[in-house]
Amino acid sequence: MKKLLPIALCAVLAGCSGTTVVDLDNEKEVAAMQDVMELEYRDWTKTAENMTKSMMASGAFTRVKNPVIAMGPIKNDTMQRFDTDILTKKIRTTLLKSGRAQVTTGFQNGGPAEDGTTYAVRDVRNNSEYDQSTVVAPGTLVAPNMSLSGKMLQRNLKLKSGWFSSVDTRVEYYLQLTLSDVKTGLAIWEDEQPIIKEGDHAPTW
Repeated sequence: MKKLLPIALCAVLAGCSGTTVVDLDNEKEVAAMQDVMELEYRDWTKTAENMTKSMMASGAFTRVKNPVIAMGPIKNDTMQRFDTDILTKKIRTTLLKSGRAQVTTGFQNGGPAEDGTTYAVRDVRNNSEYDQSTVVAPGTLVAPNMSLSGKMLQRNLKLKSGWFSSVDTRVEYYLQLTLSDVKTGLAIWEDEQPIIKEGDHAPTW
């Protein structure tokens, strides 16, 4: 029995050595990533890029002077749990770098400001512990004139190619985004990006 313990330990260690760290700056390594049925890095990156290009090419940012975007609700209606900020953060970063629009962190629909510091610094007005000349004056916050909202959907479809074949699943993801003019309440840009995958071990409820 004592001789078997080192062998068993080696087997366990060998089984734990299969982790690979992917260098996201290496295009070949990213392209060679193992495919999965869930949404993953390549899906987020490509979808965010396509949506941002579509938004900027639409002319939406020329219709509203000094566009300032508030992040509306982005609903996750898929069979997976994830924070939709994975996607929207990539879109926001690209928009800010382009100089075509700004994103407000001092306003958030249905909740507190994204960055609570915006309001926390205003709470020290008339506090003698602070030099009041360094405290933000009233009337300096910039209100949004655009809102970005949307939804991520998922459909699972069973596939079978023959009598003796195993049943695979086609998973269809759809990202739908809408950019609205908050003054008029009109949508000034909309798009939908599908992500289609086929295989087994599909995410389910």
